[in-house]
Amino acid sequence: MRVGFGGGSAFNRASPSSHACCVARIVADYVTPCPFRPVRILDVGGTARGFAAAGADALPADAVVVIANPEQGVGADYAYVSDIPAGVEGFDLAMLFGVMMYLPPEPLLGLFGDIRRRLRGHGTLLVAEPDPEGVIGRVEVVAKTVYSAVKSLWSPTEFHFHTAGDARRMLREAGFARIEDRPDLTPNAMEVWPPPIPPYFVIAAGV
Repeated sequence: MRVGFGGGSAFNRASPSSHACCVARIVADYVTPCPFRPVRILDVGGTARGFAAAGADALPADAVVVIANPEQGVGADYAYVSDIPAGVEGFDLAMLFGVMMYLPPEPLLGLFGDIRRRLRGHGTLLVAEPDPEGVIGRVEVVAKTVYSAVKSLWSPTEFHFHTAGDARRMLREAGFARIEDRPDLTPNAMEVWPPPIPPYFVIAAGV
């Protein structure tokens, strides 16, 4: 299923990729420079002004960030992960930030599997998503649905809200073996002020 990952910027401030402090922590924990080849990072649903820009000072100089996003004008290298040629070198880190809500369970499971096959060595997939549980999460679910319907009266975006438990289950089903919750990678945990909403959950999945 090939769908867009579009969304309003008002919904993205709580994403780890929106803050240099979060990106620096991600780089420190998951990006290990290699003297023999550049580190390769896959940013699914990202933009040139997101992780790559926020991590400019933290990433190794020779790091390669490949963006897969079907939205126009975001600086993507490919529209979808499935468009990346099979012979392209694998990735050390992949990120899926704020994308799950645009995908029903079956296509999302397929995307997890495709990303896993493109990781090399002990590569990691980081998943970050607005948490639909709790009071703020439930309010945000309603807000996103109404916002989308008003903005696109003739073709509203169909949202599919997945919990952290849903994500962990699908990651295991997709073949990831090492799954760890990383709430410390959120801007809320790093005391960004004012506290961004909605709160995100972050999961690291290793092969």
